[in-house]
Amino acid sequence: MPTPLHSSISPASIRRSLLEAGAIAVGYADAKGVEPSAIDAYKQWLDRGNHAGMAYMERHGELRADPRGLLPEARSVIACAFPFAPASEDDIAPGRIAAYAYGLDYHDVLRGRLQKAIRKIDPSSEAEWRICIDSAPIPERYWAQKAGIGFIGRNGAIIIPGHGSMVFIALILTSLTLPASSPIYEKCLGCRRCLEACPGKAIADDGTVDSRRCLSYLTIEHRGPWISPEALSTVSTPAGRQCLFGCDICLRVCPHNRQIPSTTIAEFYPLPTLKDLVEETGGPEKLQNRCLTMTQEEFSRLFKGSPIKRAKLAGLHRNASTGNLDRF
Repeated sequence: MPTPLHSSISPASIRRSLLEAGAIAVGYADAKGVEPSAIDAYKQWLDRGNHAGMAYMERHGELRADPRGLLPEARSVIACAFPFAPASEDDIAPGRIAAYAYGLDYHDVLRGRLQKAIRKIDPSSEAEWRICIDSAPIPERYWAQKAGIGFIGRNGAIIIPGHGSMVFIALILTSLTLPASSPIYEKCLGCRRCLEACPGKAIADDGTVDSRRCLSYLTIEHRGPWISPEALSTVSTPAGRQCLFGCDICLRVCPHNRQIPSTTIAEFYPLPTLKDLVEETGGPEKLQNRCLTMTQEEFSRLFKGSPIKRAKLAGLHRNASTGNLDRF
């Protein structure tokens, strides 16, 4: 049975607590099966091999198709967006390190903030809750659109009206029955700037992304040397040759990200160790050489708590070596 709303738990109080936790948009959707058209589109994306080496994306199809597989008592999906856009003076390594990785790992930051918010919303734990932050097999962008907090752009990123797409999406499954928000079915501007600016031409006209050509995938998720023609072609571009971790070119050229508010979440401000590293090496243009000679001890110290650790030292060395691709 759906959990009734306690007098102290209202949609307004939930929204207020999540906004206080740093969210800039909050919406609700009914927890039910994903629409067949969305499931089919995802399967077609997999069939084309667009997930590259991310084999985990092939698994748990039944959970991706229905959030109640993750929380059987779920009646509602709460979608939240948290901004990471840097202030212009804190944009310390554009083109070399994706802006989302300037601060602490968003998985840890947002989970901590949301756990605190839920304790405030429901101190008696009368409802069931499950936080999903880019870790559970659930289509975050689909639910963000269903919950009415944004729409999906040509580059596949969720766009929050007035806040752009430099955001993290977090979902909360709950046994509470909440009034569903109206989905947003807006379209992006159709300027095609993201398609044209993408170094590997990884973005298709239908808004899907081929990870085999995506600089973000190649410098973060891919393990080992770059062997495929698609990978070598992408990292050989001017953008690829200077990329150390991730790519947000398609976000930076998007008109929806012009003059958007910078994040107020302190944990997403550039880490002092990263700022010091850039300054000590003489600027971002000299960062590659410094990373190429970095030791494991330095890597662990400088990037403690940072998403950059996901690439591991071997990945950072490989990324920093793009000036000499012959070794691959």
